[in-house]
Amino acid sequence: MHAIPRGLLAALSLTISIASPVAAGASPEDTVRTTADRALEILANQALATDQKTEQLADLLDGVSDFETTSKLVLARGWRDFSDQQRKEFEKLLRDYLIARYRNNVDDYAGEKVEILGGRTEPRGDYTVHTKVAGGKRGSPILVDYRLRKDDDGGWRVIDIVAEGISLVSNLRSQFQSLLSRGGPEKLIATLRKKVETGDVEPAEGTL
Repeated sequence: MHAIPRGLLAALSLTISIASPVAAGASPEDTVRTTADRALEILANQALATDQKTEQLADLLDGVSDFETTSKLVLARGWRDFSDQQRKEFEKLLRDYLIARYRNNVDDYAGEKVEILGGRTEPRGDYTVHTKVAGGKRGSPILVDYRLRKDDDGGWRVIDIVAEGISLVSNLRSQFQSLLSRGGPEKLIATLRKKVETGDVEPAEGTL
């Protein structure tokens, strides 16, 4: 797996969390802009401990992310092999896994800023917002795309992020398919559960 760079993970995985106060009917660009600002405020708040930052950012994540759709995209054809109960458990474990991943990188934030570069309409009515992450201790800016899908209430929810051409969904799919082929849904769920419980969430190259 090509892991998202550690120093960037906080800014990326956190700005996926589009759940700050966004005006009804806001465009996808405005939604990303408003939430990115809020996420970076939390990251920059030195009065907050790591756990407090993580809790606030997790609340943002819960408020907007469409984990059902993301889970379907990650599992692809494997989704049909999961029972309803297994699907619900996988969605929760995927959420907990991602939160645990970025919790380990919250304190790496060093003043990065997110600039909205525009966007484009995608198939199925999805929309991709293009951003640039720059500043802090990094050298060259990093390009990050957010793919959003409209929910039943007309709001926009993030279903994938793509950093420098590397898709979070595609990365997770490549990891999980190997586990599914070896042991089916139960193997994947048990592996994710163990990693969340132990905090062993930093993947080695090519592994979960």
